[in-house]
Amino acid sequence: MKLNTDRLNAFYQTACHKNFSLAAANLCITQSALSQRILKLEQEIKATLLIRGINGIKLTEAGSLLFEYVQELKSRERKLLDSITERPDLTSGILRIGSFSSVLRSVVMPSLTPLIQNTSEVHVEFFSRELRELPAMLESGEVDLILIDDTPLTLKNLEAIHIGNEELVHIRHTDQIPSDQPGSPTTFLDHDAEDMTTFNFFRQQGMPDKNIQRRFYDDVYGLLDGVKFGFGEAIISRHIIPKDFPVTIIEHAKKIESPVIIYFKENRYISKLQETAVQLLQANAPHYLNHKA
Repeated sequence: MKLNTDRLNAFYQTACHKNFSLAAANLCITQSALSQRILKLEQEIKATLLIRGINGIKLTEAGSLLFEYVQELKSRERKLLDSITERPDLTSGILRIGSFSSVLRSVVMPSLTPLIQNTSEVHVEFFSRELRELPAMLESGEVDLILIDDTPLTLKNLEAIHIGNEELVHIRHTDQIPSDQPGSPTTFLDHDAEDMTTFNFFRQQGMPDKNIQRRFYDDVYGLLDGVKFGFGEAIISRHIIPKDFPVTIIEHAKKIESPVIIYFKENRYISKLQETAVQLLQANAPHYLNHKA
C-alpha cells in the first residue's frame, strides 16, 4: 500500500500546527478539504490519527508513529536535495525545541544565535513549558528535542546529552529586612502549587522544616520581578539574575546545582539542522549557565 502524498502532507501540517485553520492556510486549501484528506488517510490505514478535544488537537499513538515517519522522510529528503545541489553543509528546515523557562531565554536562544542569524533557510520554534509538560511534547512529536533537568523519564529509546548545570540560589530584595520573630513564616515565590523547587532546596540544605508561606508568579521572570518589588524571597537560577539587580544572595552551607539535559528520540533520523543545534548547545550553553551577576 502506498500512502497518498497530499493526505500525508495534510496530516503532517495539522500535527505540526495543532490547528486545522493554520494547516489549511499553509497548504492553500479549505478546512473542509483538509479534513477530508485526513479522513481519507485514516480510512486508508484503518486507524484514528488525531483527536479533537477542548484543549486542542492531540495525536493518537498511531498518529505519533506516522508523524515521526513523515518527519524522517522530510529530513532525508532535505539531506538528499542538499547533496544533489552540492550544498552538503547547508543546514535548513524547521526545528522545534521545548525547554523550561530559566534556560530558554538565557541559554538556549543565545546558544543558537549563530545558527539562526547566519542561515536564512532555518526556522526554529521555541516552546517554554513546565518541566512536567515537556516529556509529553517530545513523545507526541510536537517538538524535536527538549531540555529538562534530571527528572526521571518513562519514555523509551531516548538519547540524553548533559550540557551543564544551573546553580540555584536563595535571593531576597536588598532592602528587605527578615522578620525577627522566631518561627514566623517566610514568603517564597514559586511558579505554581506543583513547583517543589523551594522545598527541595531547603531539604538539600538540611532544613526540611523551614516555615514557608508560598505565593505564585507564573514564570521564572515573574519570580524575579516579585523579589524586585519586595513581594517575597525566591530560589532562582543564579545565571538569570541581571547585573545590578536589587537582590541579595543569601549564602547557605551547600551549593545546589540542577543538571540541564537535552533529550531527543534515539531511533529517529537526525537532520543536519538538529545535529548542528545540539552541537551549538553543547559548545555554548556552559558559558551562559556559568554567568554570575
